Amino acid sequence: MKEEKVDRRIKRTKTMMRDALMDLMDEMPFGKITAKDITSRADLNRATFYLHYNDVFELLDELENEIAAGFSRMLEQIEIKQGAEWEYPVVGQICGFIAENQRLCRCLLLNPRSDRFARKLTEIMKRKGKQVKEDMGKEFDPVKEEYIHQFIACGALGLVKQWLLEGLPMSKKEMTDFAMLLIRPIFNNLLT
Repeated sequence: MKEEKVDRRIKRTKTMMRDALMDLMDEMPFGKITAKDITSRADLNRATFYLHYNDVFELLDELENEIAAGFSRMLEQIEIKQGAEWEYPVVGQICGFIAENQRLCRCLLLNPRSDRFARKLTEIMKRKGKQVKEDMGKEFDPVKEEYIHQFIACGALGLVKQWLLEGLPMSKKEMTDFAMLLIRPIFNNLLT
């Protein structure tokens, strides 16, 4: 019982620091945020911060890794069936994930340090793309395959960044439909 209380306290403290970091990232560039800023915003002392993290970058990395792991799990759960429409469910799940986690995704994708997080998501999408190709029994020119995956993943991230930047003016369904309008011809050319 005592261990559960400690775990809950640690979880609560980390959540407070993450929330403070996201608040601060909405207000200033990440490079200017200090441990003192985070602990002041979270109403914690700096020793508590350093008990859990070496620096602000470690907190950001933990946040990035957590959301990337959730994104990866979500994509892995989507089954690709031969002959069935799979593109719309994949794109719809991605849009849903972004909409459900919009504050966190906005902080992680729209800050100047976002390249690392964007690369993590790109790698996850490329892995899913390779799985789709294998599940469908398709072969690509190995030289061109990396370009294909990079093009699709970067285009999808660019679309998501713009959607987040504008405050999600389109619903999840509208964004999914719009994304499909753009990428379905690419999928059709690649997988036919």
